[in-house]
Amino acid sequence: MSELILFSEPWMHAFGECWLHDSEINRLLFNQEFTASIAYGFIDNTQPRGVVIINNSCLQEARLYQGEPLDWDLRARPDTWKRWLSEGFRLERMGYILANKELIFEQGDYRKMLHVPRLASAFFRSFELMQKIPTQVPQSLYYAA
Repeated sequence: MSELILFSEPWMHAFGECWLHDSEINRLLFNQEFTASIAYGFIDNTQPRGVVIINNSCLQEARLYQGEPLDWDLRARPDTWKRWLSEGFRLERMGYILANKELIFEQGDYRKMLHVPRLASAFFRSFELMQKIPTQVPQSLYYAA
């Protein structure tokens, strides 16, 4: 697979496929009755780029954001996403990441999510799944609005 542009339609499709076929994230969400629209994008952009729709703990869609209401909206700078895709995103760095505004929750309460161990584990697992996708982060994303 060639490299896909971060949060592009093909990238979101690949992310959805990884999610659907990952037994760990599905096990973590099983019986959690978790329903959410989770968006991903870049700090300073007016809208997120991509969204995953989870209904009753099952991924329904992974696609480009189309203006729907969101439960979670995660934003970071392109270079930060690039670093996480290569080095990973770990619980032990979460305090630093949030304190230094490397990850901003435009929508959603990360504290609530972190207090439910299976949801917190699924959150971190989703970042591990992102690492499986060959990704490029073009310079144009650094300036896109």
